Amino acid sequence: MTDPTADPADASDGVPATIVGNLQRGARLFPDRPLLTAGGRTVSYGEFAELVEGAAARLAVEGLRPGDRLAVCLPSGLDIAVAIWACARGGFVFTGLPVTLTPDEQSVLIAHADPALVLAADEFLPGLSGRGFPLHPVADLLTGRRLPWDHERPLPDPADVHALIYTSGTSGTPKGATVTHRAAMHVAGCYRRLLDLTPTDVTAICLPFTYVSGHLSQLNPFMLAGGSAVVLPRFDATELLRVLGHHRVTVVDVVPAMFALLLRHPGFRGERLPALRAAFFGGAPMPAVTIAALRDRLPDMTLHNVYGMTETAGLVTMLDDCETRPGSVGRPVPGARVRIVDDAGRVAHEGELLVSGPMVTGGYWRNPRATAAALRDGWLHTGDVARRDDEGYLYVLGRADDMINRGGAKINPADVQAALAAHPAVAEAAVFAVPDRLGGQMVAACVVLHPDAVVTAAQLRAFARTRLPVAARPKRLSIVDELPRGRTGKIDTAALRTRFERPQ
Repeated sequence: MTDPTADPADASDGVPATIVGNLQRGARLFPDRPLLTAGGRTVSYGEFAELVEGAAARLAVEGLRPGDRLAVCLPSGLDIAVAIWACARGGFVFTGLPVTLTPDEQSVLIAHADPALVLAADEFLPGLSGRGFPLHPVADLLTGRRLPWDHERPLPDPADVHALIYTSGTSGTPKGATVTHRAAMHVAGCYRRLLDLTPTDVTAICLPFTYVSGHLSQLNPFMLAGGSAVVLPRFDATELLRVLGHHRVTVVDVVPAMFALLLRHPGFRGERLPALRAAFFGGAPMPAVTIAALRDRLPDMTLHNVYGMTETAGLVTMLDDCETRPGSVGRPVPGARVRIVDDAGRVAHEGELLVSGPMVTGGYWRNPRATAAALRDGWLHTGDVARRDDEGYLYVLGRADDMINRGGAKINPADVQAALAAHPAVAEAAVFAVPDRLGGQMVAACVVLHPDAVVTAAQLRAFARTRLPVAARPKRLSIVDELPRGRTGKIDTAALRTRFERPQ
């Protein structure tokens, strides 16, 4: 007879099957080892487990039952970390509300998720009050009570949904992707193996817990490895650099735009960060000039390009080192299968990227139409255009919806961005389609210059003429101070298009 309190694991690598089992294992093996530091407080594995047990009990008293959604509007920190594991412990579904959304936007997600309870930090209560859903201040509900870990309590089924994560919305209306324990732990096992994580590793978390980055890409894998995490409430270059040095952080996860900001900071130097051995990034391509600058500043740090999406718990492929295959997102991680198909669904050298594996979502919450469109015949249709080279390395070229049709010629914005970024004055570029006078499309671009760089839009267009075919050359180009970004750091091309609404 199966012991319901035992967490089934793959004997070959010892990865627990649920995030609850992951915490239970950590609290048993490393009870006194630091797990998480946030807001000036450090909690051990054992203390975190007791906080989770206490919070799960408090949530049950508030009326939550297995399968109910708990929506939380909290900044990154101890409270939200406890909420994630307390939901898993109680069989509830964690539903994060990004704090960067407006109250109206958050309310749309709340109405869709239909939670049994909404927990919010004091600063968000006024905007969410009086909207007809059960709202409760977080106060000490999550961290005010500690209970001994109940080793006799059954653990969740690996197929149970542990989180409902809303997509970032850069390619349409946000959708709530379900994440199972199995998906979360498969991703954790891949990160531990591919980044060679050990109990001596420390990570700094400056990306939100409400998306896949904070807890699925960092805290859960580091918990599996017996490592520790330092949590920042938000990204701040100066504070992140202080944390990297003071806490001797060994591995960090940031988006390329954050690396660009760090490189502008005078304190971002190798001698101040002697422990930093690896960094991984995703969400957007890393400009070659940024990679070169990182190599120069931190020659001993390895860079790992990760490709994933909310629907895959954040991981499908990883490149061991960005310098070996410029522009590649690597090869599929263990357990992931990929296929590239053309518009007719035939296997092709270049086309839409399809993914299958244990990390793939089971569907979108209360959205059967979107689920049926994305999940077909056992494959997740990502909507991303990709190609694969002869050695199996993948290159993600962009969203299928972002491809530009210029007089019948299909133009990949990434190619134009790379050409513009090759100019020494350009720090970053965004390329997108805008309407022309004939009802078709033409290429538009916005670029950000390096500090103190001097160049005109006309000079950049002339530079592009030396590197791009006629159809791909930007017809409209603007130099801007910064590029608008979505909530996960991706460039918001929809916002840029509004600057070019009138056909030319």
